[in-house]
Amino acid sequence: MRYLAIDPGTHKAGIAIAETVAPNKPLQLLFRAIMPIDELMTQLPSLVSTYRPDVCLVGAGTGSQRLLDTLKTTLPEVAWQVVEERNTTMEARALYFQYCPPRWWQRLLPKGFRVPPEPYDDFAALVLIQRAVRG
Repeated sequence: MRYLAIDPGTHKAGIAIAETVAPNKPLQLLFRAIMPIDELMTQLPSLVSTYRPDVCLVGAGTGSQRLLDTLKTTLPEVAWQVVEERNTTMEARALYFQYCPPRWWQRLLPKGFRVPPEPYDDFAALVLIQRAVRG
């Protein structure tokens, strides 16, 4: 099963595409990016046609309703599911460090003090996929 998720914000959005390859196996991340909303709307049709997701998700947080209205207009053939976003930021931060482990002295910091050096909205989108897979 292939999933596409968007974590919307006011000006930018995180997007992730992942698939399950077998039951009880970790998700295989196929694509992740952070982009301005207007760029997302131009890139999304090609991403949908390239990856052909089975499930498309949108986080229910900041800017979600406005983005959802635009998505339904831009891609009317896609059925978008709204997913609760509560606590995705903290989960995304932990996920960021799984994919991008800290280096040098930063490894010595307790996990609670580690802050990613770049935006991680794409990992918040991946958290939405994880939640959908878990049910």
